[in-house]
Amino acid sequence: MKKNTTPLVDEHLQTIDGLQEVATDEFFYTRLKARMERNKNEQGWSFPLKPVWVIGTLVLLLTVNGFILSQQVTTKKVKTTETSSLQKFAESYDQTISSAY
Repeated sequence: MKKNTTPLVDEHLQTIDGLQEVATDEFFYTRLKARMERNKNEQGWSFPLKPVWVIGTLVLLLTVNGFILSQQVTTKKVKTTETSSLQKFAESYDQTISSAY
């Protein structure tokens, strides 16, 4: 059971045809333009990011990078001590270990 919506649509279209644009006086537009110009001139910094945020982000990234590098150095030291203890163990049994890395 389909309802016939054509009369309803026609009513709405007739209502839209009757709409008129709202008009304002020129004073509103001159004040709006003046305010937009003032805000444009007050900005000063046109780049979207402020230097404080850029410098802060760089410091944070460098800190994280330094932490990761220090963790890698610590891991390499542990591997070195493991291989030397493994070599000492092999030497105690008169064996030799060839380094794969």
